[in-house]
Amino acid sequence: MRISTLNVERAGINSILDQQSKLSYTQQQVSSGKRIVTPSDDPADATRVLDLKKTQARTEQYQDNITLAENRLSREDATLTGITDALQRIRELAIQGLNDTQGSTNRVSIASEIRSRLDELLGLANSQDGNGEYLFAGYQTGTKPFNGDPFLATGATFTYVGDEGQRQSQISATRQLATNDPGSDVFMGVPDDTGAASDIFTLIYDFSVNMEANNPNATVLNHIDSALDNVTTTQAKVGSRLNVIDSQKSINEDHILTTKAAISDLEDLDYAEAVSRMNLQLTGLQAAQQAYSKVQGLSLFNYL
Repeated sequence: MRISTLNVERAGINSILDQQSKLSYTQQQVSSGKRIVTPSDDPADATRVLDLKKTQARTEQYQDNITLAENRLSREDATLTGITDALQRIRELAIQGLNDTQGSTNRVSIASEIRSRLDELLGLANSQDGNGEYLFAGYQTGTKPFNGDPFLATGATFTYVGDEGQRQSQISATRQLATNDPGSDVFMGVPDDTGAASDIFTLIYDFSVNMEANNPNATVLNHIDSALDNVTTTQAKVGSRLNVIDSQKSINEDHILTTKAAISDLEDLDYAEAVSRMNLQLTGLQAAQQAYSKVQGLSLFNYL
């Protein structure tokens, strides 16, 4: 069987090109550190890697959600502590003012501080988180929830313009967590002297007005205690949610680490094997180039 010079040269060139292709692919693997350079290299594992990376991205988003939720709830918890302190001080002042030994002048002075503490309480009720969203406005996070002026001599009204909504944050594939409490739960629903529901601001304001008139009503202590119960109940819920966040954060971190390990097992390169293979391929390419060079010199035309 005759083999033409052209066929020999083509075979030599094809051998060189094949070796170059293999060497180039191995070099891409080594430079990227990945066993799978393109999905076609291993379609099954490439698909698994893609799914795992999507899972990792989702879990990392849950962690971001957790960070935001933790910040909001921590801010609310600190605000509720401030609210408790303000109510406790107002209660102390009310007890002083209700003492029969107090005269009208002292009661006016006590009422003045009560108004200042009420203004502080109203400011806390209108607190905002780090993003400028109101903590106790329900879903109406861009609207200041409580309006009213504690320093009006008489006739002040206090209104809640938020709603009863609770924002939810997705902290895992199967779990959502409330990241706020509406002001209606914290400051409203306090029984007044007739048994009807009122807000703590109005009840304290009315007490200060009566105190200035030297006619305080002792039922304000019950109102304040009811408001304190609301705050304590809300703060306990916030603490419970913060505990859930700590637990879920650890679970998500473990999931991310496990997912990263699975991705690494599928796509990371065995450098020792790849470098050894690259050296063999380089040797093969050099051999193919040398063989081609020598074969070129075997044509009979060189001896004519």
